[in-house]
Amino acid sequence: MTISEGFIKGKTHVLGKFAYAVLVGVFGSIILVLFLSTLINAFDAAKFVPWIMGFNTATTGFSLLEKTRDRLKYKQVSSIVAGIVNVLLTCVILSLFFFYLLGGYLFDAKDIVIFFIVGIVCSEFGALLAIRYFKLKN
Repeated sequence: MTISEGFIKGKTHVLGKFAYAVLVGVFGSIILVLFLSTLINAFDAAKFVPWIMGFNTATTGFSLLEKTRDRLKYKQVSSIVAGIVNVLLTCVILSLFFFYLLGGYLFDAKDIVIFFIVGIVCSEFGALLAIRYFKLKN
């Protein structure tokens, strides 16, 4: 079976669904941070980034399990990896963007460690919520 046949029949690969869930969370975080930085100073907006990342990694974990359902063998580990990738991509993109925009870094090492902890915990909460929701629904 070729790639085009897989898309024509509506069968997509789990990796594509993983990437979709992560990229939605990354772009959601970036859009919210950029929106906040238009309203307030960018360095003041950085104080809200853990909350933004927490929400978006939780939705990433939920969305990943919603899209893949029973195709993932290790659901919670997969959602944690999705949360880590989400935080990593968001931090890299925002750091590069604000470095070129403001000439300085928006986050330091302590902030990034906090972002990873928040991303791991919240993506796990999103996965647990999805698992319980789908068990309740069935």
